[in-house]
Parts: sequence; structure tokens; C-alpha cells
Amino acid sequence: MAFGLFTLVAAAMATPDPAIGQQRNFGDWAVGCDNGWACEAISLASEDWSIGDGISLTVRQSGGRNGYNRVGLRVFEDFETDRIALHIGGEQVAVAERSDGDELFHFDPDIAQRLLYRIAQSRTAELFDAAGGSLGRISLSGSRAALLYIEDRQGRAGTVSASAMVGDEPVSTIPEPPAIPTITAMPVAARLRETAAQLPEAEALALHNVHECDGGPDEPIRNDAFILSDAADLILISCSRGAYNFSDIAFVRRDGEVQPARFDHVFAWGEARGVPFLVNSHWNPENGTLGTYAKGRGIGDCGTAERFVWDGEMFRLIERREMNSCRGSAHWVTVYRANVEWMSP
Repeated sequence: MAFGLFTLVAAAMATPDPAIGQQRNFGDWAVGCDNGWACEAISLASEDWSIGDGISLTVRQSGGRNGYNRVGLRVFEDFETDRIALHIGGEQVAVAERSDGDELFHFDPDIAQRLLYRIAQSRTAELFDAAGGSLGRISLSGSRAALLYIEDRQGRAGTVSASAMVGDEPVSTIPEPPAIPTITAMPVAARLRETAAQLPEAEALALHNVHECDGGPDEPIRNDAFILSDAADLILISCSRGAYNFSDIAFVRRDGEVQPARFDHVFAWGEARGVPFLVNSHWNPENGTLGTYAKGRGIGDCGTAERFVWDGEMFRLIERREMNSCRGSAHWVTVYRANVEWMSP
């Protein structure tokens, strides 16, 4: 299914949506900032997949006058090298060292601002391994616009700390970012090692049918139950199936009564069904999070993903990531985050 078919729907009884950023594209670059002005920019493969295949340039900048500034490389295949040299205009401008995690390389943070200035002024770059062999080119088209987007969002444009629109304004003029919200969540607590009982088959099938879910009467449906707290269970009933996206309708059971789950923000594709419609949902009992992710295509280089926690009354969003261009990026940009404070059991 084309990624353009993904639409935003709100569940019945949802509270007002939290402030969420937006991932945008400029040329061959994707960029986005979250609600705390932490921003990311990523180079994309070209439309014909001939530039940037296998490696992306990545930029991470936080807001505020003392915000961090990081430039790195993310690789998607195994390179037998611990150093990757970046060349712009035929000359080596920086060397990235392998980080923790085989897919990450990082440039010295002390040169990040100067390096980003070079990137913003150029059209293409080439990467070389430690032996001098070429690892391919990366398009820099759109990099300046992406960096300008970050600097505008953070109030950094025109200051001495900028890279795309450098000016004379001191760092002291940069505003501080808004505080990240803290969600008070309820831990799974004493029932963690118990098993929640599935709904009776007839009841699950009735919910499946009344909400006009896909599938014939003889097809098996998902009917999973998970412990949320000492007083509540999460019920997930399958509702639609595709090649790589599988969707559920979500309910909460208390004292034997089953009601549509409540969310402060619900993301889905398709029509609103009067009940939360979650794509590729998964409950993690160890950290108490409900995750969803909707892939724009099977290889997973575009889509959206969220994580929620249970506060005793509803599921609260603590993270959202987006990549709205299917051009080879396995990393999706964070556009919303929240801290979590756990209640005492």
C-alpha cells in the first residue's frame, strides 16, 4: 500500500493531541524536529538508487545555546573498516570513526559546525574506506535547506553557532527549547508473571464483525490479552491484513467489562472505526510500552512508529518517529518524545 494512504485518525473519547513535529524533505535530505527542538537530518538515496546506497550522512542537533551538534554516518551493509573518510570537492574534509554498534560511525564533535558548513555549500560528497577504496557517493542536494529548517526551528539562524545561515548574533540570543513533558505511567506490577485470559471466541468474533473488520467467518483472528495493571487488561483483535501491515482494534477490560481503549493520540490508515485501529501493534511487558509501526513498503525504509504507556485510564504517547520518503533510510526521524515517571505499584 502506498505510503500516501496513511491518514491520522483519533479514537473515540481521545483527549486533545500532544504537540507533534513533522518530518519534511528537501531535495535528497529528510529532516524533522521533535517537541523539545531536538532535530535530525538524514541524506537519502537518490530517486534511481544510484547515489548514497548503503550509507547515509546523519545530523543530530539539540536546541538551546548549549545544545549538542553531532555528525555521523549510518551504514546498512557490512564494511570491513573502522574509519570512513568524507571527501567534498575532491579533498578529504573529515574522517568518521566506528561507534558502538556496527552501523554507526561518528565525526569529531569539535569539527561538527565547520563540517556542516562545508556540507551545506556543496552538492555531492564521496566516501572512502581506510585503504582508499571508494564506498560510494552521497548527495548533498537539499542539505542546506534541511540545516536551515533546523536553525529556524531552534532560533539558531544568524548566530555564530549556525552552519547554514551563519551570522554575528551571539549564542546568548538563542532561545531555550520547551520542556519535554513527563507522563506518569502505571507499572504492570504484581500481575506481571500472570497470563491474561483471552476473550471467549464468540465475543472476540462479535467485536471483529461489528467493527467491519476484514476476513471471513472461518478465518482465524488474533485474540490476544495482555496484563496492563492489577485492574486492567489490554485486548487486541485482528482487523485487517496486508502484505506487511497487520492491524488490530484495541480494547481494555476491567472487572469483566470490555471497552474501546483510550489514547491521547492514535495513528492509523484507513477509515475511523469508532475504536482504536493500531498497525503492527506489539505489547512489551518488560518495559510497559505498547508499540505500533506502519510501514510504507515492505523493506521498511519509510513509515511511522509510536510507543505508548498506560497511565491507568488511557494510553499516552511517549515517542513518534516518521519517514515519509521511501528512499533507503532504515532510520526514522523522531518528531515527538516524552519522559516517563512510573507510579509506585
